[in-house]
This record gives sequence, structure tokens and C-alpha cells, in this order.
Amino acid sequence: MNEKIKNKVYLKNDNIYFNNQILMNANEPRKIKGMHILNNMMFLLAVVKILDLNLYKAIESIKNSEPLEHRMEYIGKFDNIEFYDDAIATIPQATINCIKTISNVDTLICGGMDRGVDQQELINFLKSSNVKNIICMPETGNKIYEQLKDIKQVYKVETIEEAVSISKKVTAQGYSCVLSPAASSYSHFKNFEEKGNLYKKYVLSNIK
Repeated sequence: MNEKIKNKVYLKNDNIYFNNQILMNANEPRKIKGMHILNNMMFLLAVVKILDLNLYKAIESIKNSEPLEHRMEYIGKFDNIEFYDDAIATIPQATINCIKTISNVDTLICGGMDRGVDQQELINFLKSSNVKNIICMPETGNKIYEQLKDIKQVYKVETIEEAVSISKKVTAQGYSCVLSPAASSYSHFKNFEEKGNLYKKYVLSNIK
């Protein structure tokens, strides 16, 4: 074997290769969504091949691994709308990544404590995105609302319960609603876990 490709793992045409052998298509359905875990997948599969372990079991493990709570966590499908909890997203870049990863987001619930973090990158992204409905919570949501109110369907709310209620009404069937604040939760919640748990509570209790 050519030493230049010995024990080499790489991505080509969306397939993960090891020494010119296709191991797995990177786009196969998995519970942890997105390409952000691609490096971990490639590393794991390379180790499996080097140690001559069971490749099938490794692939099944990758596909069925559960995401960590509040990290683009899939809650479920109700009335043909998929709901995700990404409460850990406390900066604009994390929310942008979430929307890109889930890809069919129709409704975004955002906003939180104003720590002076510039939201302009997120606002610019939302202007040109396919996200149609933006539900804004205090405090940063107020700024997002003002810049997007003439471009998107934008809603001001005070509570998570109100946000979930509106999301049920406005999200198109076959699409997704995600809580991804792009800001800290401390002004109204103990932490992002509390915010995410309340979101999930109202999704599970209010969506029929």
C-alpha cells in the first residue's frame, strides 16, 4: 500500500473513506444532526478500522447516539411540526449554526439577557434566511424585532409559554420550530437548562 494513504481517513463526495474504502455516507440519518460532529465520526471510524472492530456496530452507534440535552435536542413532532431545544445557544453564532444544521427552520424563538453582545450578525443572517417567523423574547429580542419587523413575520412575547403558543399557530407543517436564544438566559431564568426545560414542558403540554 502507498505509504501516503496508509491509515488515512478522509471525506470525498460526502463519503467517509479509510484507505480508499468507503465506510459511511456522512449524510446518513442520525439523531445528532449536523456536520459539526463530522471530525468525531471520522476519528471513531478510523480507530474501528485500525483496531479491526465491528464497523457495523460503530455505524449504528453513530446513527443512534442521542444529543446532549438542550443542544439541538429533538423534542418531537406535533401536528407535523418538529420542535427542537437549543437553549444552550447563548451567542449569535451558535444560533446561526443551529439554523444551518436543522435546515428547515420555519420559526425561531430567540432573545435573552442583554450582555452587550452584538446581534447584528444574526440579524443579517435572518434577513436573507428562509426562517419566516421570528418570536422575540426580552431583552435582546426587542432589538431583533425592531430590525426585522418590516421584513419578516416577527412577534414580541414575554414568556416561553406565549412563544410556544404562537409557534404552534404560525409554523408551517412539515417544517421546524427551534428555541435558540442567541443570548444568556439569566435575566429571566436561573440558567439555560431552566429555560430549555420550560420550553419542552410547554411544547409537550400545549401542542396537540
